[in-house]
Amino acid sequence: MTTSPPTKLSAASGALFILCFNVALFDLGAPPKASDTAGAIASLLVHARGRILHGMYLAGLAIMLGIWFFATVRAWLEQTTSSRDAPLAGAAFAGGLFAIALGVLGMLLYYGVAYEVAGQGAGALHVVRALTDAGNASIELTKFPLAVFVLCVSFAGPRAKLLPRWFARAGGASAVVLLASAIPQFAEGSFTQFGGGLDVIGGIPAVIWIFVLSLMMVRSQSGAS
Repeated sequence: MTTSPPTKLSAASGALFILCFNVALFDLGAPPKASDTAGAIASLLVHARGRILHGMYLAGLAIMLGIWFFATVRAWLEQTTSSRDAPLAGAAFAGGLFAIALGVLGMLLYYGVAYEVAGQGAGALHVVRALTDAGNASIELTKFPLAVFVLCVSFAGPRAKLLPRWFARAGGASAVVLLASAIPQFAEGSFTQFGGGLDVIGGIPAVIWIFVLSLMMVRSQSGAS
């Protein structure tokens, strides 16, 4: 089958998605930790209110870029994958979309707290606590579908001769780290809680991997032109 690599702009949408999504996510500043009091979280969100509101616009751009990129990756894989590996392209696309949905849901919960609730005093602190915990959990859950995306591309890419095996192995390792860093769903230690070191650091390898994947796809298009 004759393959047609993605356009440079379509391939670059992944790098732009990573930039927009992470800037929007970290407009909160340091992620609130599970051990923080509701009062401390409310104070943080009140002070970060302006950044959070602007960050939601970036989140909207990230949604557009993410859909474009994940659809591009699916089409890129489907051109050369065998019938046995074809479901991996669809699973990668679905994983990417679920990751976007969960991440944006988490940001929307923070948005709701910062926009209206956090500044209402002690009477609203229980709502601040509940919405913040829900936002943390939603953002944490993005690691699972994101791991699906990375693993599916890592399996299908080398078999279709689209990616080098060393990069696929790096993807598999980053997905394992990503899943291991999702234990804040049930762990409460200072390092393993929501917003702790493991939570923040564990997502970095997979994010870098997706960013590099996008750049490699841009380069493949340049080599084909």
